[in-house]
Amino acid sequence: FDTAPTGHTLRLLDLPFDYARQMEIMADASSGSSITGKITKERFSNIINMLRDSTKTVFTLVLYPESTPIEESYRAMIDLKNAGVETQFVIANMVLPEDVCTNNFFRNRRSMQMKYLSEISDKFKLPVAVYPLMEEEITGVEHLRAVSMRVEPQ
Repeated sequence: FDTAPTGHTLRLLDLPFDYARQMEIMADASSGSSITGKITKERFSNIINMLRDSTKTVFTLVLYPESTPIEESYRAMIDLKNAGVETQFVIANMVLPEDVCTNNFFRNRRSMQMKYLSEISDKFKLPVAVYPLMEEEITGVEHLRAVSMRVEPQ
């Protein structure tokens, strides 16, 4: 599923970990006698294990090939790694197609993006896919499927 920008996503992913810690504290305080507490703890433990299992959960960072989004995404990858969750892919989104770069402004922007695409590959050491800038917003599963067929692997 798609999530909100990085900060919100990391907080969302932190919730099962936070809840599991709270359940441990509550179980310790009540000598662990609550059946409901044990079931809830097991449930959140299963969620955490699923997030950490790369055969069940795939984390893909989507970013613009610009300095700030690269740094923010890299920090997110490190935060996820520290939580035991591995990132598998990076998608560079809204990359200017070469054929539309017909003036200096767009040629310069594309040149900058190409420099940052190289930095993304070096920094993340993960497979990188390039999504071109589209004429229209990508919304819905069908539109996403159509766009995924036009991905340029790096």
